[in-house]
Amino acid sequence: MTTHAVPPLVEVQPLPSIDTTRLFRPAGDVWSPIDKFIANTNAINVILTGATADRDPTPELSSVVVLGYLSAVETYFRTLLSRLAHIDDLTMEALGQKQLLFSVAMKRPRETLAEALYEDSFASLKELKARLGEIGMKPLPGEIDTALETYERICHVRHCCVHRFGYLGNKNANDLGISKHHHLIGGLFSASTDDLADIADALQVFVKTCNNHIFRFIIDRTVTFQNDPNHEFEWDWKWSWKYKTDKKHFKSYYDLFALVEGRPASLPMKDAYKHFKDSNAKKVADMTARLNAAIAVPTSGRTPQSNPD
Repeated sequence: MTTHAVPPLVEVQPLPSIDTTRLFRPAGDVWSPIDKFIANTNAINVILTGATADRDPTPELSSVVVLGYLSAVETYFRTLLSRLAHIDDLTMEALGQKQLLFSVAMKRPRETLAEALYEDSFASLKELKARLGEIGMKPLPGEIDTALETYERICHVRHCCVHRFGYLGNKNANDLGISKHHHLIGGLFSASTDDLADIADALQVFVKTCNNHIFRFIIDRTVTFQNDPNHEFEWDWKWSWKYKTDKKHFKSYYDLFALVEGRPASLPMKDAYKHFKDSNAKKVADMTARLNAAIAVPTSGRTPQSNPD
């Protein structure tokens, strides 16, 4: 009795061998996170422009472009927060409670260990707020909260592109507003060039807004905690309010947050330091006055009695 060979329904070719060690190359220059974000976004724009010179983007290209834009945003936050842990003692103290897998800690060099903290996603409002909360930013400034509403909507679009090949699902329709999107459930994401330009612009505004507020929060916090006798953190340096003396410490913060390669570029470092000093002068004076007043109050709470003759 002979066995009849059943041909496969779909012809399958031999499986290629994928050597992942050949798929990566050195990253090159180390830019500030905001500079790298702008460069990454511009690189995606070049691809988009080249592919749509004489036609509208296809739904597939629209999805890929949105994925690229959001990837640039996530890379910005991961790079910023991991590097921040290296230069800001208060951030490192806050992240000291964050758990790491032992295997990760053993395999990462000490210099890059902080980057392992940010394998987490930043592609949702909840996740981003949680990450910023970990470094002490809660509640968020009003400007960031307003920008987050637009960021969250773009994240829902991204979810469709990643998990549903661009098709709008019921959950994302509900998150975007079911009353306006119920009739679009099952529809395919198909953005125009102008739509994608608006998304790119909105994300640039969002990231720049976050960058400015995180910078001010982090650097102003050093002033507050250095002058707060109730905070037990031990500082091995303190602002002198003299540029030449403070330049080393201020530069580490400035270099992390400043936009240098992009346009318009950030203020020169000396000008940024002057604004930092001027904006904190009254705060330091008030804290010093309160501390001196507290020291002047007798600890017993009673008026000292004069000795009789």
